[in-house]
Amino acid sequence: MPTIQKALLFIILPTIAILSYSPQTLAGGLPVILVIIALMILLGVVLWRGRSLALTFAIFVQGLNVIVRIMMFFSFSISKEGVVSYPDMAAMFLGIILSMYLLLRLDRTDVRLTMVK
Repeated sequence: MPTIQKALLFIILPTIAILSYSPQTLAGGLPVILVIIALMILLGVVLWRGRSLALTFAIFVQGLNVIVRIMMFFSFSISKEGVVSYPDMAAMFLGIILSMYLLLRLDRTDVRLTMVK
């Protein structure tokens, strides 16, 4: 697997999938965002080194992200007044689709073969 593909699969895409919320939602939590970015980079580095436990944890995190986003979809997309927020809806769809892709992609054989030292 090429280096750029590993970087995308292990570090960049998982971070985007976890943090894909609308800018209004992310604006208030800059310290939390920085901690999440640091943890996702750390997880990506451990994955890159071939730890199978890290792969299991990455798959778990992406699966949990899909479940949480599906549960939060309507509460984030539609306000109490019944107004639809299209940026929130698009961000939720992006997070669900990207996390589902990563969930299925990380569980494939070629990724597991790159995990062998």
